[in-house]
Amino acid sequence: MEEKIELAIKEYEENNLNKAISLFKGVLNKDPKNERALYYLCKLYRELEKWSDSKKNAEKYLEYYKHSDVLKILGDVSYFEGNYSKAKKYYSKALKLNGDKDSLKEIQNEIKKVSKKIEETKNLPKVALIVGEGADSFTDDIVKGLSKHFWIKKVVLSKTQSRFYHLLEKGFTKHFLSERTYKILLNLFSRKLKDTFKWADVVWIEWANHMALAASYINKKNKKLFVRLHRYEAFTDYPLYINWENVDKIVFVSDFMRKVLEDRGVELNKEKSQVIYNGVDIERFKFVPRNNGFNIGFVAHIIPRKNLHIAFEIIKKLVEKDERYTLHIAGDFQDLMYERYLKHLIKVMNLEKNVVIYGWIDDIAKWWEDKNYLLSTSMHEGHAYNILEGMARGIKPIIHNFDGAEELYEKEFLFNSIDEAVEKITNKSYDSEYYRNYIIKKGWALEKQVDGFKNLVDELLNN
Repeated sequence: MEEKIELAIKEYEENNLNKAISLFKGVLNKDPKNERALYYLCKLYRELEKWSDSKKNAEKYLEYYKHSDVLKILGDVSYFEGNYSKAKKYYSKALKLNGDKDSLKEIQNEIKKVSKKIEETKNLPKVALIVGEGADSFTDDIVKGLSKHFWIKKVVLSKTQSRFYHLLEKGFTKHFLSERTYKILLNLFSRKLKDTFKWADVVWIEWANHMALAASYINKKNKKLFVRLHRYEAFTDYPLYINWENVDKIVFVSDFMRKVLEDRGVELNKEKSQVIYNGVDIERFKFVPRNNGFNIGFVAHIIPRKNLHIAFEIIKKLVEKDERYTLHIAGDFQDLMYERYLKHLIKVMNLEKNVVIYGWIDDIAKWWEDKNYLLSTSMHEGHAYNILEGMARGIKPIIHNFDGAEELYEKEFLFNSIDEAVEKITNKSYDSEYYRNYIIKKGWALEKQVDGFKNLVDELLNN
């Protein structure tokens, strides 16, 4: 175990963060209370600004141990989440535990910074983001941008709280609970939700799911409420039961997602709905010119909707042309049957040397470094970040022509058959600058996305 920890620390010090995280996680799988693994994980995730992951490991660490660095990290997390008083408490605790002069000065500066922020935000409009634990991966960059204009709090509901709202939703949508009973139960057991509405001027619900359903039946008392719908929610019953009269705006990540709701009979006032496309951090995903090659990147949670088996058909045909072609998969399995099926295919298709599965990757910007193509075989997407991130780095996109894809991507990027995908990978057409500039010209940079949300909040505040 000690040997593995030392190796993980070495990878961390050499800036191989993905490898280090994987090794530390392996240690915790066998020894969940391992002090050094917990310490380094919360530190690593802090450096990557993976706030929720950093918080989870830091809180776990403090269940068993004490360390000023970990308290400071929790102060940083609380600062990011807009809980400035809580951040100040963590920094103050860290100060008491620390004996190093340089560290003391650093923590004192953090206390001054958060004290100043408390004063600055007193008169700012208040925005609350409500999101379930583990479902916040698309919000942090926007929160960071909006914090320059508003006092924005990120309110994360625990999995237990989320399950409660999910159970209520099932009772309501399956007609075991009447609307009146549903509202009574919400009123009795939704203190955190009600407190958030009480604090905020504008409430943002991330995902049009059971949380949005609950929020739409809360008495918001002249506060403003908007919901962001990504993709999967449009194919569920949630939108059919959300009290849209009590929602001031619904944000879509693409126009065809709005059309999916319309096709299902959900009629929304045009003035109530708005498209704000996703945005990629251009600074983080730096442009690197590249050309034709043999490394094909595939990034996704590995579920049947992603159609990874089609990618295997593509790589099989490519390998018949040149055995150097390799499919690199960054993603975690979430469906046991599909996992067994895919691993079986790799074996029977003799692709063991040409398919590499990395598991979940945290530092995805670095992972893209040596890739020549990004491949997306998904049967449906809203506005996929993996495609934005790959193109921002100058990587050629090869995208399955799913329903709605033509709103987002030009035909040159789309394929309708396996042979067409193979042709697009093997032909000589390659223009890294064009792929990068395509993202920018479309307005799919993070700055544009943040501006869209800022303008939305300003509009809600002024109406």
